[in-house]
This record gives sequence, C-alpha cells and structure tokens, in this order.
Amino acid sequence: MMLPDFFIRSIGAVAIVSAVSSLTRKIKGHDGFQFSIFNRCSELLLIFLIAICLRIGLALKMPEGVAWIDGERYERIAINLIEGRGFGTLEEIRLAFPTQPILISIVYFFFGKNYTALRIFFAMIGSSACLMGYILARNLFGRFEALAAGLLLAIYPQFIFLSALFEYPQMFFIFLMSIFFVLFFKFRELERKMILFFAGIVLGVAALSVPTVLMYVPFFLLLLVTRSLRESLKRIGLVSLALAIPIGSWSLRNYAVYDRFILINLSAGTNFWSANNQTYLDLGKPAVVPPCAKGYEETDYCLQIRNLWRELDRSSLSEEEKIFEEEKRSWANGIDFIKNNPIRYLGLIIKKFLSFWSPFPDAVSKYEEHSRRFRDIISVTSYVPVLILGLLGICLSIRANPRNLAAIYLFFFVFTGAYCIFLPTMRYRLPLDFLLIIFATVPLHRIYRFLFLHRT
Repeated sequence: MMLPDFFIRSIGAVAIVSAVSSLTRKIKGHDGFQFSIFNRCSELLLIFLIAICLRIGLALKMPEGVAWIDGERYERIAINLIEGRGFGTLEEIRLAFPTQPILISIVYFFFGKNYTALRIFFAMIGSSACLMGYILARNLFGRFEALAAGLLLAIYPQFIFLSALFEYPQMFFIFLMSIFFVLFFKFRELERKMILFFAGIVLGVAALSVPTVLMYVPFFLLLLVTRSLRESLKRIGLVSLALAIPIGSWSLRNYAVYDRFILINLSAGTNFWSANNQTYLDLGKPAVVPPCAKGYEETDYCLQIRNLWRELDRSSLSEEEKIFEEEKRSWANGIDFIKNNPIRYLGLIIKKFLSFWSPFPDAVSKYEEHSRRFRDIISVTSYVPVLILGLLGICLSIRANPRNLAAIYLFFFVFTGAYCIFLPTMRYRLPLDFLLIIFATVPLHRIYRFLFLHRT
C-alpha cells in the first residue's frame, strides 16, 4: 500500500529540521566539531531517516512497471528463479549479473510482483549505503566528516534516483564496496585476518554485481604485500580463497549448466566492441546503445553487427555456440579497430574519459522524458561541487598520508581506466561519486573551522 504524500513530506520536513538543529548545537573540541546532544546512533538514525524519506518519496512517484530495458532482463531471470527454472538459458543470463535477479526474486517471493515494494526495497539498500558512508568517513577522517558525508550522500540527487531503481545493480554494488572498504581499513587497524577474509567475500559478491571490479583485484592484492614473504602469501591466499567462494561458486554453476567456462557472464566482448568502433567515435553512445536504434540504422556499427547476426543465423552452430562465437567476434572487431586506428583511438580514450566524468546524465528510458533540462540542471549543480571538493579532498589526503588510502586511490584509477577502454556512462561512475563525497568533507571541515572557529 502506498504511503500518503503528506506523510512522506512531513517525515522529510522533520528530518531536515532535525539535521539543521543538530548542526547548530555544537561545541568546540579537539577536532573542532562535537555535538552536545546527538550521539553516534542518533546521527545514523538521522541520516537514514532523511535518506529513506527522500528515496521512498521518489519510489512512489516512479512508473508502475520497468522503466529501463535492463530491468526487463533481470525481472525475467528473477521470475525464472521463483518458478524453479534457475537462472534460465544462456541467452537470458549472458548480459546479466547474478545478484540483481536474486534480490528481485526475494522481494517477489514475499510480496508478489509488486513494483512499489521492489523500489522501496532498493531505496532501503540505498539508504543503508549512506550509513556505510558515514561509518567509512568516520573511520578515515573524523566525526565532522562522517556526519557531513552521511547527510550529503542522503541528499545527493543521483543517489536518490539510483536508489529508487531496481533496473541497475550499481546501488547494491556501492553498498557492497562501502562495506568492503570499511572492513579493509578495519583490518589495517586491527590486523585480524578474519576481517580480511570477510572483506574478500564482500569483494567477490561485488564482482557478481559489477564485474569491472575484477580489474581492481590484482592491485588490491599488491596492497597486502608486506616485508615478510610468508605473511604476504598468507594474506593473498586468504583473500584469493574468499574471492573464490562467491565467484568460483557462480563459475562452477555456469560450467555445470552450459558445459563451458563462464566466469560471470558473456557481455564484455559486446561492451568492448560497442565502445571501440568508428560509429561510437563519430556519434557517441546513442548510436551504439542499443544497436541499430531509430535514426542509426545505416551506421557502420549497425551494418557490421547485423552482418554478424546474419552469419551466425546461417551457421550450423547451436544457440549457445552462437553466443560464444558472437562474443569472440566482438572482441576481435574491437581490437581490429584499435589496431587500424591507433591515433584515432587515443582521441577516443580522451572522449571516453570526458564522457565518464561528465555531469550530464546519459541514461535512456523507454518512457518519454518531459524534464530533461531540469534533470541536467540538478545533475550539474550537485555533481560539479562534489567533483571539485572531492578532488581537493583527495589532494589534501594524499599530502597528509599517501599510503594510508592507497586502496581507494587505486579504485579511482582502475574504474576510470576501465571505462576509458569499455563503454562509459554516468551510472558506472557513481561508485566514485560515493567516495568523492566522502573526500569532499575534508575541505568542508577546513572551511567550517576557518569560518566558525577562527573568528575568536
């Protein structure tokens, strides 16, 4: 049953007033910021209340149905799970990641096919990620940064919108990665290997949500190296075992069902080719996603991919073999473009880099957009300050202790580099926005201290 709008607005108003009130009840302390009333639990409650009200409010305004085509794929697999058909055929699972349909199936199992319940469930995941942002910022920096990060994450428009969606796995991935970083830094503090083991398991589940994070794993393992070879091998072996539990289980399931090795899915080649071709270089993402969209039927990429599909249809390969062959040919076509156009490819990398860090949303909904200009304004005005302050916070943190936060710096490097190779889009960048907001609180704390503590 949908909550009345006035109820949502009332709770939201109370939460915002409480936040403003809490920020005014402060006294000086050794870190320049303390509360006289609010303790840690009440801070967390405040953040969650603001976050959940905003997210549920948007969730109730979302259309009744699937708004993005990815959601149709995940919903179909979730229904397969509920009806006892497993994850379905290779065609159904080839472009999907396993965690998202599992989460959808859990909601459908208890509430039936209820889109409102589904969106509220993911709103709760998004709100919980705000709490993890608070905990991470508190562990890394301090109390001011923690509260500021939690509140900023709660009201950040991109996260509010993403949290109301079940169509994409990025919000759940952000939640998992925040847990991973909290566990890893707790391990660095306490040196307890069980904490490191759980961090590895969480990282493995995150890879089943957004496989791009697998590119981060080798760099993370290097961070575990110490002066003791024996200790280094213990740490690397422990994390490798932890990663193998979720990822290996999924890979073994794929081998048992399809009789072929599939680490997670079969979308990397398709994604790689769609991001490395002349059509994408000239016309951008709308010309290649989805392939042969209206107005782009005569592009080189569309003609090539249609020709590939015709060849596969005429072949004697089985349906599953056609999928493997398409993936293989997609990789080859993308690599050929790079080999034949090395200079243009350098320009393409720059174009992808700028697209990845662009403030303008690029998601394509199957519903007509009536407020694109308003959406762009909200995105720019919220993201640009976060980007500037976040980068400043990273610089200040590197200057203070460059090795302490190397795990996060490498995460920025890997994800940015990955989407300079594959297809970039705004939602792929949002895990970095999460961390940028936490880093943005570092200069915000300095500004606060300058404005309010240096006047006397």
